[in-house]
Amino acid sequence: MKQPNSVRVLFVFAVIFAFLFHRQSLGLNLVLFEGILFGWFAFSKQLKLQTFFEKLVFACLLVTLGFTILHHSIWSYFIHFSVLFLYIGVMIAPRMRSLVNVIGMSFSNIFLSYNELFRNRKDDPVVHTKESKRKFQFKRLRYYIIPVGIIILFATLYGFANPEFGEYVDAVLGEVYQTLIYFFKNIDFLWLFTFLLGLLVCIFLLMRKKNEVLEDRDTAANDDKIRIRKKHTASTMTGLKNEYRVGIFLFGTLNLLLLLMNIMDIDRVWLNFEFEGQYLQQFVHYGTIVLIIAIILSIVLVLTFFRGNLNFYKKNVWLKRLCYLWLGQNAILAVSAAIRNFYYIQHYSLAHKRIAVMFFILLVLYGLFSVFIKIRDTRSNFYMLRKNAVAWLIVITVSSGFNWDRIIAKYNFSREDGAFVHLNYLSTLSDSALPYLDQPLDKVTAIDKKQGRWMRAFKRGLSSKSYRNLYMRPEEYSMKMSYRKLAFQWKWKKKSWLEWNYAEWKANQEIKEGK
Repeated sequence: MKQPNSVRVLFVFAVIFAFLFHRQSLGLNLVLFEGILFGWFAFSKQLKLQTFFEKLVFACLLVTLGFTILHHSIWSYFIHFSVLFLYIGVMIAPRMRSLVNVIGMSFSNIFLSYNELFRNRKDDPVVHTKESKRKFQFKRLRYYIIPVGIIILFATLYGFANPEFGEYVDAVLGEVYQTLIYFFKNIDFLWLFTFLLGLLVCIFLLMRKKNEVLEDRDTAANDDKIRIRKKHTASTMTGLKNEYRVGIFLFGTLNLLLLLMNIMDIDRVWLNFEFEGQYLQQFVHYGTIVLIIAIILSIVLVLTFFRGNLNFYKKNVWLKRLCYLWLGQNAILAVSAAIRNFYYIQHYSLAHKRIAVMFFILLVLYGLFSVFIKIRDTRSNFYMLRKNAVAWLIVITVSSGFNWDRIIAKYNFSREDGAFVHLNYLSTLSDSALPYLDQPLDKVTAIDKKQGRWMRAFKRGLSSKSYRNLYMRPEEYSMKMSYRKLAFQWKWKKKSWLEWNYAEWKANQEIKEGK
């Protein structure tokens, strides 16, 4: 297939990239660049949007692009660039059915796109003829240019070694020196670096190349589990029956163990939890991590048993029922982890990791459901991975639709009477949250005095020096926020229209109005 993007187009986009991003932070310039890029794709009929994945990923791309200008957060930019990376794989092979394979296609394009660039130049007869002429001319010129350069180098070195000789060198080569000094003094190396970075990015975006092996693998994959028929012998039937018996014993025992644990969790966590000022790190951090690892291992265990012909064993009804029960109990385990995390938020306020845990538990619950569908309908691992990849794409897209720093700052200061307010953590939130972070000193001091029950838990196991490092004094917090507010307002005034974003614009307006 002929590559629709020529080298001229590539260099034009690299220049546009350098113009928009040279000495500029991300903001409106990203929207402009991608608007021009996808405008070109539409004009050159590369933007087709025919398949489900093309429509889904492109919709997520537009949504996340809007979120970058709306929230201007590291997370929103990370998610948007991840979706853009994914969409290039979709453009390369729009008929692929698995986003996992699409990610592989995008990764392979990092390397194949550079080969495509040089291959197209070599295959173009006009370009090939021009390059041949240039090579011939350069071969003739190099016999003169290189020796002249060497002569100038040695003349300069001798001039440094002998001042009297140096005066003659300056008289002859003075104009050459001045021209070189003027050139290197006035050249903007940062612009050149931005241009080269844009060139690398645009090669990946424009000079796309398909990985045939990955596409063939995706095409050959099947959503339904295919039975591998073997000649029935006594040994194969015995092996299948033994595997079935092991599964019954294993999942029966594991269900009893998990039932006991779930009963204890429902009693201790769901119904009778009481907060008495204890530090909940062990209760939440380690407990939640262990529970999630256990759930993932449970999924792997179920998939291991239903990897082959045990799916088609006529007497596997009770094994399936035990696996359904096991998956259901793991769902209860995931809910227990979510409740633990909820208690942590209730008593120790919001934080990025606590929010991430809730999204991850949501994906774990969907993963358990997809394993249930796989076993019930005799689906393949390819089907399960395909469905889970779509769920991940949708969830991370939704997660980038919130300005979490503003939400955290607003929520945490509103919970001053019922939760721990960690000033050190809050002081690290982005500038868009400054209107909520910039609290009067008397209010911060009053909050500090109310922190007694949480302070005792926070201090436990820490030396006094470590504690002071982990918890900021109200005066220090207030000074830091005042400095950050002034620095932010100064930076905002210096920003160009290309760096505009709604989150910081709104924060600046709120600070001006004293909100």
